[in-house]
Amino acid sequence: MSTISTNGFSPAQEVRFGRIILVVRVAVILGLVLVLARVAQLQIAPSEPLSAHIQPRATTHTLGATRGDLLDRRGRVLATTRIARRVIIDPTTITANLDQAVVGLAGALSVDPGQLGQQVIGAVLENKRRAAIIAEMDQRQASGLEPLLDDEGNPRSRPMLSRYLPISGLIDMQTADKVRAFKEESKLAGVFLEDQQVRQASAGKLVGSIVGKLGFVNNQATDRTGILGAENLYEKQLEGTDGSLTYVRDASGGPLWVQRGAWTEEQRGDDVRLSIDLEIQRIVLEELTAGAEIANSAGARAVVVNPNTGEVLAMADVLREVEGLVEFPWYDPEGDVPAATLPDKGNRPRWRVLQPDDHRDGDNAQARNRCVRDLYEPGSTFKPFAWSLAKTKGLLPDDEVLKIEGNRYNPYGRRVLTDVTPKESLTWDGVIEYSSNIGMAIATERLAHKDLRNAIRSLGFGSNSGLGIMGEQSGIVTSERDWTHWTQTSVGMGYEVSVTPVQMARAFSVFARDGIMAGTLPQLRLTAAGLDDRPGLTKDEIIIERVFDADVAMRVRGPMTIVAQNMDDKNQRYDGAPAPMYSMFGKSGTSNIPCIPPAGMRRPNNASGYFANQYNTSFIVAAPASLPEIVVIVVIDDPGPERVRSRTHYGSRVAGPVVRKIVERVLPYLGIEPDLPVDED
Repeated sequence: MSTISTNGFSPAQEVRFGRIILVVRVAVILGLVLVLARVAQLQIAPSEPLSAHIQPRATTHTLGATRGDLLDRRGRVLATTRIARRVIIDPTTITANLDQAVVGLAGALSVDPGQLGQQVIGAVLENKRRAAIIAEMDQRQASGLEPLLDDEGNPRSRPMLSRYLPISGLIDMQTADKVRAFKEESKLAGVFLEDQQVRQASAGKLVGSIVGKLGFVNNQATDRTGILGAENLYEKQLEGTDGSLTYVRDASGGPLWVQRGAWTEEQRGDDVRLSIDLEIQRIVLEELTAGAEIANSAGARAVVVNPNTGEVLAMADVLREVEGLVEFPWYDPEGDVPAATLPDKGNRPRWRVLQPDDHRDGDNAQARNRCVRDLYEPGSTFKPFAWSLAKTKGLLPDDEVLKIEGNRYNPYGRRVLTDVTPKESLTWDGVIEYSSNIGMAIATERLAHKDLRNAIRSLGFGSNSGLGIMGEQSGIVTSERDWTHWTQTSVGMGYEVSVTPVQMARAFSVFARDGIMAGTLPQLRLTAAGLDDRPGLTKDEIIIERVFDADVAMRVRGPMTIVAQNMDDKNQRYDGAPAPMYSMFGKSGTSNIPCIPPAGMRRPNNASGYFANQYNTSFIVAAPASLPEIVVIVVIDDPGPERVRSRTHYGSRVAGPVVRKIVERVLPYLGIEPDLPVDED
């Protein structure tokens, strides 16, 4: 007897019906799985038609590479990249508890809540305006109405909601922690911290103009591209390789999925080790600043070079705002103001001769590097070059003695020359020892004009030093067409040629290079050669350009050693300077400062080509004398008028003591043993 269930089905019917329900359920589940799998497939690898459809919503985000560090030659950091943070809000999701969010964020950031509120609320309201436009456009499209037009009567483009609003500049870690704590405590949505790479330079005042900076490139604001100094010079090595991430945005602008194969890892830039030694740079700047103050000068410059490797170890300059400077009365010949007439020479003020540089008190990275950009006439420091050329040509016999009558000489019948230290007779070594203008005039008269000019060019004057620093001046050498007899004489005394301290340091290295290297120019470098590296001994490695015979380059060291000894003796006698520990050879120089009008301007009436009683004084040396490890040049720009009146403005009295102090501090730091006897008393 069969039974009937309470629901009207027999047991067999109930079993059969249950199986049907189970099958349906399994089919539904399988269908959902297939749908989800397809969705996942489309997110990971969308079909070509779909990809084409969503491509306009694809966004590629650049993953910026970390910039390499700039180091000094011993590995100390000069410029590095650190991670800083700033606060970003999403105006589409921060609308809840907006007042609380603004007050809390303002407290964490230590900013005015009112100003922050205006910024945030303004972004929220702007999004609402855009959302209303989007809704109206969608409604018109659904209703088949004409598209929404802009103010010019063209179909309006679809606006995007703003989901990225920076509300702070770069903040420190402590401030970032406060923002993070407030966000977690209040469970605030739509606020996040963004990491950003920031270039941080150490010792800015010390090496700012050498290191340089990052900034604007092609009118695009960026802090990732070098525009000045070493940051610019070594951009290719430092910049690294950016990565990228491509993702698809949804209709509201949010990320939907990342496309497969659309991520490329960024690669950090290389570190660059400069030749600059931070400690030597500090020593040079300290002594240069002190020397400029003692001389009451308008400025000063110094360069230290390793003559064997060509490394620039230090490059520093200072500018001083001294009392009593008067702007020179240049005038516009096309203007309405007539040319001024200068007062008598004895009553003239101290004119401003150096260009001011406001960056030194602000962004030192933009300061003008006057060691490579500001020209000067070298004066008597140029005499060893002309002397060595004449000696190489065999024009200065060892046994010749010059007879000088009355301390007067009239080369080419144009101008009478005299010597600061008059002598009735001089050997050719004595011409260097006593810095004789008359002796150098006689020497250059024996040289062919072409030979002297070519030698000057071969020494690197009139062309860049090869460092590659932006803004470097090549200097001025009188053209062959304008080269006269008097040019021949002037150049031998360091006039009618304009140079930079860097050029002078490189050229003087021909006397500091030993053995077969003597008489050849080093290739200057701003990257480190290595602490233990020495130049090779093959011809190709050593001789960049032969300028003088090696024996001549070595020979001129003798009289220049006496020049340095006389400088030391004089400053010990008059200023009580301590006895030196290291020998050195070198040359002093004193030259009038040229009175060169700015572009489009002219000099006043009765103004000559030089400022009266205003000078550049310099001293250049190599030390230790027997085996030079450094070449040092110091230029003191415009020593004070009290120095000129007392006739203590010469290079041996102003620049020489600064050079000596630099040598006495740098060589022990480099581990060079003293080579002069120590006075036990």
